[in-house]
Amino acid sequence: EIFDALAKATAHRRQLELIYRKAGSREGEARLVDPYHLANINGEWYLFAYDQARKDIRTFVPARVQSVKQTGRSFPSPQKFSLEKRLRGSFGVHSGEGEFEVVLRFNARVAELIREKKWHESQQLRELKQGEVELRLKLTSLVEIERWVLSWGGDVAVLKPRELTESVADAARKILAATK
Repeated sequence: EIFDALAKATAHRRQLELIYRKAGSREGEARLVDPYHLANINGEWYLFAYDQARKDIRTFVPARVQSVKQTGRSFPSPQKFSLEKRLRGSFGVHSGEGEFEVVLRFNARVAELIREKKWHESQQLRELKQGEVELRLKLTSLVEIERWVLSWGGDVAVLKPRELTESVADAARKILAATK
């Protein structure tokens, strides 16, 4: 029902009041939004909407929407919104304001998996000794790439940037401490 309401409001440019639970929160909060675009990205649904209180376009996960209520107001077609532009430089849906050159080295065990897929529009692959491969990306945020790197376990090494190297190492230490 919630997904259907989001889809209809997006298609008909109807403003909504959502009760939305942010990641990591137990309680939902009221958000007054103009839903611009509902998209499936990498198998997950996202709502891109103008948040009236924050005066900015925000990304919402429909599964975290606890309730939807139409306000009865409509909004004009957003002239400056482009999903392609918004996601340019992101590794998924999280767009940032930074510029990061990400360099990852994958061992021979998983290198073929890296070679067979286009992971990002900016990607460059470089073949290394013993069947390893280096993946270079230009991203605007490190949030999603950190989780992706961690999903490869010990089969990847972060070479750049330093911030990503440190955040992955910190997460690995926390995982190790939690398993003791």
